[in-house]
Amino acid sequence: MLARFNRKTAAVLSGVTASLLVVTSASAAEQRPVVVYGEPENVRTERVTYADLDLAELSDQRKLNLRVTGAVKRVCLFENRSGLQDFGYYHCADDAWDGAKPQIAQAVQRAKDIALTGKSSIAASAITIRVSAE
Repeated sequence: MLARFNRKTAAVLSGVTASLLVVTSASAAEQRPVVVYGEPENVRTERVTYADLDLAELSDQRKLNLRVTGAVKRVCLFENRSGLQDFGYYHCADDAWDGAKPQIAQAVQRAKDIALTGKSSIAASAITIRVSAE
């Protein structure tokens, strides 16, 4: 009888433990933000990382600007040809740079904050170059 009681108790406790784990997991999942990235079909996007750069240094700021220049050329479909690019490219590049400049400034400010105080309230992220493909 005692062995039978133990098996039943173990089965009940096993079920209760599993239920508690499910409840705990569900409540923990509710507290975490879920981020979903998606791009519309008519938008070209490129992310420029700077995790390997120390943006408190001017030389690394220049490297980041070169990376962004390359990304702008790619998303705006720069064609390396003799003569001038068409007006559409320059309009696209201007729009791309208008979006990139504040992100670059924020990344540099974050690096300077960290260099001065060891921390920053600005979150780290990549520079996102995004243009409409229309």
